[in-house]
Amino acid sequence: MSSLNKMLSILDFFSIEKSTWSPDELIAEAGLSRPTGYRYLKELCDSGLLRRAQSGYSLGPRIVEMDYYIRQSDRLLISCRPVMNRLAQETGCDILLASIYGVRILAVHQEQGELSSPVAYGRGRPMPLFRGGGSKVILAALSPARQKRLYASHTAEITEAGLGQTWKAFRAHMLKIQQDGHVISVGELDSNAAGVAVPLYSGTSLEPAALILVTTRSRFALVDQARLIELLKNSARQIEIADSINH
Repeated sequence: MSSLNKMLSILDFFSIEKSTWSPDELIAEAGLSRPTGYRYLKELCDSGLLRRAQSGYSLGPRIVEMDYYIRQSDRLLISCRPVMNRLAQETGCDILLASIYGVRILAVHQEQGELSSPVAYGRGRPMPLFRGGGSKVILAALSPARQKRLYASHTAEITEAGLGQTWKAFRAHMLKIQQDGHVISVGELDSNAAGVAVPLYSGTSLEPAALILVTTRSRFALVDQARLIELLKNSARQIEIADSINH
């Protein structure tokens, strides 16, 4: 791991459960020497990525600033918002756009429907890598080589998620998702929620994304699921066309 990666990895320790860390805690958790640890913390504070307070260190305002720039200028988000808003109004469901970076998948945009209820993994909260429709359609869209690396490093998690007990079985599961073009997920991330996810391919990104529709489990059992899947797929195609034009 490079020095830059080691420094930036400090940001990974912050969470809802522990939003403030003392310098000694961060240095110990990161496995750094005290001189190196304090130098990294100073650089992160100088950049605005961390903020120092009496109680310790917390995430800094630069992150909020960067989030604003992304929401205002990201071409895929600009293409997505009107389509996702229309779909949320038409179905009454929450619509999410999920992206992958490294081995994390999270919703980067969310439009609320009139009949929506709180979403367990809404915008900004990392989703389980091998559970939920959004994660599965994104993983299925990755290259076989990348899927194989994920299998090698997460074999137990993949087996536990029911995605295959061998590489061959996992690969077959990914191919089946590709062929279906969607994943239905009921109660995987939230016992009271259900939804559908479809892949979305952006011309402005090298990584696949997912368009996800989320509603209550009881409502999902009553709706025309085939129609929801078709609406979601059509919306994904509209976004891809708009994204190619904007690009």
